[in-house]
Amino acid sequence: MNDQFLSVSQVAQLKGVSRNAVYKAVSEKRLPSQQIVGHIALRVTDVEAWNPRERTGRRQGVKSSEETKQRIAESQRLRWQKRKEE
Repeated sequence: MNDQFLSVSQVAQLKGVSRNAVYKAVSEKRLPSQQIVGHIALRVTDVEAWNPRERTGRRQGVKSSEETKQRIAESQRLRWQKRKEE
């Protein structure tokens, strides 16, 4: 089997994302990789299957209640008013 490998920079350029995005996907195990002589190597087949826009396992924000939104707005209004008075 003749596997072809790409570097992090090559993957970033190919997929149109930053190198940090590739490193993050590798660290989160969303993109399989191998260490070859101290460098990260990524199989072409794994890179082709990887969708960088897909965010698995990411926390979803909790919706704020109307009461919470009103309290935050009031707090911000009071802070702004206090700053104006200073």
